[in-house]
Amino acid sequence: MNPQLAVTRSDPAAAPAAGLTVRAVTRADAATLIALCQEHADRRALERRPYGPPRSDALELMEVLFEPPFGAWAWLAEADGDVVGYASATAGFSMLERAYCLQLDDPYVREPWLERGVETALLRQAMAAARRFGCLNLQCQSPQWSEAARELEAPLRAVRVEAVRYVVRMEEEFAQG
Repeated sequence: MNPQLAVTRSDPAAAPAAGLTVRAVTRADAATLIALCQEHADRRALERRPYGPPRSDALELMEVLFEPPFGAWAWLAEADGDVVGYASATAGFSMLERAYCLQLDDPYVREPWLERGVETALLRQAMAAARRFGCLNLQCQSPQWSEAARELEAPLRAVRVEAVRYVVRMEEEFAQG
């Protein structure tokens, strides 16, 4: 990993996350967010293969997060000053419902902090953003329902939609058919 992208880590006790806060990502957090995204991608490397490699340039990420019109939002979870996870979402639109939705990517929480309420706090932040933006719904795509979704009773309040996701890569060697 590039040393300038290093992120603070700690070795938490088994107790619930003390001093847990979730806040919006700022420009100053870009290197931290990129490092967390890389950790996330590394953890999910096998299932992410069809999507292709991430872009090495962060220009598009910076544009979508910090330049109008904003198209994505991200939040960092911190416990006692250490970054322990993140969540991100993009604006979506459904022609059928004629309304905006917020599409939440699968939140990432560092291994020592799993099942300590961090993912739930990130999901709550995304739900609050969807309400604030006036979205018709929040959509989350994940390999399975998360612990956070169960804690927030999402299986009782949400409709699980089974689907097959097709990914057509646009790199020249993959896009030509």
